[in-house]
Amino acid sequence: MKISKIAFAHDYVRAGAALTVTGLLVVAISISMVACSLFDSAPVREKVVQHPVAKTLDPYMIGSDDELDIIVWTQPQLSGKVTVASDGTIAMPLIGRVPAAGLTPDQLKVDLEKRYARYVHGANATVRVSDPASHVFYALGQVNKPGAYKLHSGEVLSQALAEAGGLAEFADPGKIRILRHKESETVVLTVNYNVVRSGGDVSADVPVEPGDTVQVP
Repeated sequence: MKISKIAFAHDYVRAGAALTVTGLLVVAISISMVACSLFDSAPVREKVVQHPVAKTLDPYMIGSDDELDIIVWTQPQLSGKVTVASDGTIAMPLIGRVPAAGLTPDQLKVDLEKRYARYVHGANATVRVSDPASHVFYALGQVNKPGAYKLHSGEVLSQALAEAGGLAEFADPGKIRILRHKESETVVLTVNYNVVRSGGDVSADVPVEPGDTVQVP
């Protein structure tokens, strides 16, 4: 009889423990359901999309047709706005034509200061690109406003298409081509823009470079 009582007691303890575990599971599931319900009804949701690490932007390279604002400090007669000619030079007072295309504003500044040092003691120049007319891209095909557009620093495909008025009604965003002309070759990038619009792959929102032609079939 004693053994039976002890066995019965052990069974009772095990049953109680099982009920306790079951109760905890029910409570945990209930809390999870409530949390999900609250999340579903939340007015704002946050989704973090990891962007690829962008390379450091290259400094601006001056090109033909760019308008430059050049200031030689304390020398207003040597300062003013100039346009880069088709041969890549600018016409400056006293020193004549100076190569500018292919240089950065800082490089041109240093060159001008060296040239003016013969005429101005402690020449100090500032070079600013007031109109980057040489940095353009072209949007052709099934966009609402085909044409040439000024390229802004760090501009990507989605921004370029927005400047061109967006995709036309019958555009095929899955086969957008970017023609990139190099010195000895033309690189053709084919972009499935659908993954950009869906937010599935931000790396497909490629940077646009000066002279690129964006073709939308």
